[in-house]
Amino acid sequence: MSDIAQIFQKIEQKTVQSRIFAQLEKAYTYAELTDTVQRIGGVFSANGLQCGDRIVISSKDHFALGSLVLAGLRYGITVILMDPDLGPIRAHDLITLCTPKGYFVDHPLISKWSLDQTDGFCFSWVKETRKKGMLFKKMLGSRGNAAEEGERSFSESLKDYDKAPYPAEIDPQTIAYILFTSGTTSTPKAVQISHWALWANLDTISRVYELDQDSRIFNILTTYHTDGVIQGPVLAALNAAGWYHPMDFSVDQIPRIFDDVYKYRVTHFITVPTMLSFLLRFSEGYEDSFLGEDFKYIVTSAAPFEVKLWEDFEATFQTMVVNNYGLTETIAGASYCGPQAETRKVGTIGKPVDCEFRIIDENGAELGANEAGELLIKGDNLLTNYLNNEEATRQALQNGWFHTGDIAQKDDEGFYTLIGRKKNIVISGGINIQPEEVSEIINTHPEVIESVCFGVPDPIFGENLHACVVKTPASGLDGVQIIEHCRSQLEPAKLPKQVFFLPQLPKTISGKIKAREVREQLKESTSDESTGNSSHLETIVAVAAATFNVPREQINIDSTAENLNGWDSLAHLLFVTQLEEQFNIRLSSKEIMVMSSIREAEKIVSGKVK
Repeated sequence: MSDIAQIFQKIEQKTVQSRIFAQLEKAYTYAELTDTVQRIGGVFSANGLQCGDRIVISSKDHFALGSLVLAGLRYGITVILMDPDLGPIRAHDLITLCTPKGYFVDHPLISKWSLDQTDGFCFSWVKETRKKGMLFKKMLGSRGNAAEEGERSFSESLKDYDKAPYPAEIDPQTIAYILFTSGTTSTPKAVQISHWALWANLDTISRVYELDQDSRIFNILTTYHTDGVIQGPVLAALNAAGWYHPMDFSVDQIPRIFDDVYKYRVTHFITVPTMLSFLLRFSEGYEDSFLGEDFKYIVTSAAPFEVKLWEDFEATFQTMVVNNYGLTETIAGASYCGPQAETRKVGTIGKPVDCEFRIIDENGAELGANEAGELLIKGDNLLTNYLNNEEATRQALQNGWFHTGDIAQKDDEGFYTLIGRKKNIVISGGINIQPEEVSEIINTHPEVIESVCFGVPDPIFGENLHACVVKTPASGLDGVQIIEHCRSQLEPAKLPKQVFFLPQLPKTISGKIKAREVREQLKESTSDESTGNSSHLETIVAVAAATFNVPREQINIDSTAENLNGWDSLAHLLFVTQLEEQFNIRLSSKEIMVMSSIREAEKIVSGKVK
């Protein structure tokens, strides 16, 4: 099995040092990585950190984040990855749970999360930017004076520290990192992953995906979830390969994604089904993007993969999609549908590799073929425990078996298929959302009595989160205000897509909200809604208001993506999809790209509707 000392011995070889470690906004070599890691080690040493101590990492600087994660691994420091978009309430909860010794964060997070009032040291920086002319300086305002305020970039801040020697070895049971996952309560669980489990799983993935030092891994997923960070910089470093994250995902970047796969001679594309849905939608003229001689596989994970999308994508691009199933608790993978023929069957999650699966009924009895029950996993690729949560650990880990909470069945050929979830998780665009977490934030609004959140099926995102709210009697609260309240505390991906209001929520005798009955009530109340004989513009405005969570009176023909809060790249595709359904039309890739205003939408729709 690999270990971190061996990995660094390999990447410090002269033949590797000049190779690209990361292609971000610019290219970084392995020489730059190892120099940076040793200087980070100097920060660890200067602040008295010892093996097993915990630190928080949170930055939108991808090189800083990748370097810090690998430095933590090399020096035996446990890294806690926290999304910089977290609101102060949730950040405080997670910090309190994990009790870190220090923080490595973007400078604005010090005030946002009140880190100057917590124990432990704080190492911060501002994102390095290119020099700009006077016009840009005026636009930047006070931020243009960052250097005068003593704020420096990540690399500049590290120059104050000498390089620290590496430990000879790291105990494989040392906790490598902590990531957060949704549980049965509103508070996320802190998943502790050991070095042993990490390298066992990544060795498997490297073998299954056929990775080596000539591999170029294109992965633009968020680095605050397992698939983004573990199958990004960490997987690249294990193989002395390249990690390619030249942009963050947005609709207007889709043509660049196709171009960059060719430009950088990408071999592996790590993604999620929602992103594949976007790429398929904009495939016109790019159908040969994955046919280069270097390209091997597209790998998707993190969400259910619809068979039609899977088949349509492979037929359009003439390339194989490998479907990987795993959870935060299993590092990055447990079963694989492909690329080997013996594990590939479209519509399934394939077969487990280097671990075991069982399916059990509610009484714990093992089920046979074609019987549905809870999926259990056993192997070296499992979490150590949930930090400071003995009850959750006891429920999840029993006799060496991890209870996933997913409902699955195995067919006669040994292929596994997911058919539902035992636990209350919404997976939207590959992001796991705990509905109770969102409800808890909504309930902090002074004009809210109570609320419930739940997932509804969506062809683009897999599921969308909806919220149903009971407000105080005299309140004039609307859905947009609820969204804005959530926006101040939650990551953008966790915001409800729609908000509904009811006078009361149905409950059980014990007082538990009946989410299923709430869904049924909303179906009945909205089933008769229609646009009637309204004009194209009125219908387009209605669709925009519902999609972007903006009051209808705030939208007019001059509204654009720039001046409407909520009209981001992900919502844009949902907007055009809804227009297609409303008007029974099909929009081309070019039309979708230029539809950045209500006026343009009205013009395009009117031209298609006869």
